[in-house]
Amino acid sequence: MNASDAWSGAPVLVPAPAPSLEAGLPSAWNNGKSSGRLIGEIDLAATPPAVRLARSYVRELVGQHFGADRSELGDLELLTSEAMTNSVLHARPRRDGTVMLSVLHVDRYVRVEVTDGGAAPGRPRAADEPLPAGGRGLALMKALATDFGTGRGRNGTSTFWFGVGVREGWRLP
Repeated sequence: MNASDAWSGAPVLVPAPAPSLEAGLPSAWNNGKSSGRLIGEIDLAATPPAVRLARSYVRELVGQHFGADRSELGDLELLTSEAMTNSVLHARPRRDGTVMLSVLHVDRYVRVEVTDGGAAPGRPRAADEPLPAGGRGLALMKALATDFGTGRGRNGTSTFWFGVGVREGWRLP
């Protein structure tokens, strides 16, 4: 897509109540059946450079899948960065030393999942303890994501996920 072809409309408004983007939960958009479809998945080394790679991967994958250009994908890139950074800095890698990044198309949403080896050992932060400097990922998720959450796998892995709405003008495959 050329810059002159860029979408210039407003985001799609989601009617209340918003559908759940929780995997396995019924979706309000599809008569109780989830319509999630894997767009792409990649294993990345659990190191800081993986954050940039994850952001690029999601931008290119979603851009190609929906025909969106880079200017339309800022929130998705930012939230991907936050989720990957949190995983790389504050969790253990999976047994093979990686973090898995998955991108799904769920109804009119893009869902990004980051799966790592679970919480790193250490002292949990008290609820009233201030966030560390730079630790504003949760505030960004609340402000920009349609929905987000976590899940735990049987093998001790942990998955953080978030979803953002597909914007008006994106092709829906």
